[in-house]
Amino acid sequence: MSAIYYSDFQGRSSSRIIMLGSIYMMLGLLALFFTTASTFLAIMTLGALLICVGSAEIIFGIQGRKRGLLWPHLAFGCLGLICGGLIMLNPIENTIGLTLIVGFLLVFGGIAKVIGAIVERSHAWGWYAASGSISILLGGLILATFPASTFWTIGAFVGADLIATGSMLIGLGTTTKRAKKELVGEVYSTLNPEPKAQEHRTEEGLIAHL
Repeated sequence: MSAIYYSDFQGRSSSRIIMLGSIYMMLGLLALFFTTASTFLAIMTLGALLICVGSAEIIFGIQGRKRGLLWPHLAFGCLGLICGGLIMLNPIENTIGLTLIVGFLLVFGGIAKVIGAIVERSHAWGWYAASGSISILLGGLILATFPASTFWTIGAFVGADLIATGSMLIGLGTTTKRAKKELVGEVYSTLNPEPKAQEHRTEEGLIAHL
């Protein structure tokens, strides 16, 4: 009975993981279909998050002022509030800046990957070089289509990340469910052997007794 309860519990847990992954996948697809809206939503979320973190830092600093924690946390908290407020007051300008940063990071990071892969020639260096080439192409596309890329870059990255996370969760839930079924099957077969095996064990016991 405990094995069956354990199986049901783990089955529900795996189903929840798969459901969560499906939700991530749907949100990622929505973000890819509405890249402009998801871009500005991501920027506004970042601003709100910085404001929340800044407020928490200030509160923590005030609570720990007797231990000398006031000024460091107060400084970080004020910085978070200022940055979050600026982002929410000027989302378009900040989106332009972040898009440029993402484009340059992809280009220079891809160049570094390609050079490192060619110079070191380590195991699977071709995959690293290919990954670097893809990063260069993506960064070049973002910079070449700038400022039009401002309206889709961050939203596309958010959507791709949500889809990747959802795929990982669905795979994890499916693998976990399959593994738990195999484990419960082995436990059940051990606790409830086949009749032939039981008869064979009984005959062995009688022979040993005689």
